[in-house]
Amino acid sequence: MHATKLDLRIWIAAIFLVLTSSKGISSVVMARILGVNQKTAWKLGHAIRELMDDREAVSARLAGVVEVDEAYVGGAPKFKKGVKNKRGRGTGKPMVLVAADRTGRAKATLIPNAQGATLGPIMNEWIDPSSALMTDSNTAYRKIGRSFASHHTVNHGKRQYSRPSKGAHINTVEAVNSQVQRALIGVYHRLGRQHLQRYLDEILWRWNHRQQEVRIRNQKTSSGTKTIATTVWKPIPVVDQMRGLLCCAVGRQVRRTPQWGLCWP
Repeated sequence: MHATKLDLRIWIAAIFLVLTSSKGISSVVMARILGVNQKTAWKLGHAIRELMDDREAVSARLAGVVEVDEAYVGGAPKFKKGVKNKRGRGTGKPMVLVAADRTGRAKATLIPNAQGATLGPIMNEWIDPSSALMTDSNTAYRKIGRSFASHHTVNHGKRQYSRPSKGAHINTVEAVNSQVQRALIGVYHRLGRQHLQRYLDEILWRWNHRQQEVRIRNQKTSSGTKTIATTVWKPIPVVDQMRGLLCCAVGRQVRRTPQWGLCWP
């Protein structure tokens, strides 16, 4: 921000808006709230997402029970008469690899394909070898699973969504994927390949900056009163998030290109 022409209070307000939005905030809405034009708000948003990129690998490796899955990002293609759009692995949508442990941490990155040679190095970098790996029935995970303490799968093709005896399911990582879809449908409407990784960084920032809260309530039953404990996830205070975000600002730059795009010197 050393060369910015904007008032630093606008930067702080923009960071506050991004951190307090549950699914993200569009540049049009941000521009209206801050009193700047849409192009300025769009650059502000991407600069803030740049700070959310964990490129220095400050966060620890995922450990414990870790779930991994691939996801295709994008809405339904526009209908064209006589054109049949392929689904699943035949689609042209961007593919994302997502990993999440059951303590509230997750990682995601764009990948060109779902082959073992592509997935293996990424997973070995992200996940501690002593972890228990949970995946779907993709055959690419079989060899990769040998690098970890244990590997269990579920077969969605046979409508198998959990194996209670093994504690196997990938519901956590699918919850992360659902956050991406909510941001796509509710706010951004389209996530292009060029900037998709930064939008993923924003969504993962919200996921990784939550804390557990146990709520106790008493429920009356025919035999008396029953105490029920429910665990919910809440975002950590915005001030703490902002401190962590600004610590990542040192040495990072976002500049305009001659075509009014963005570049990272």
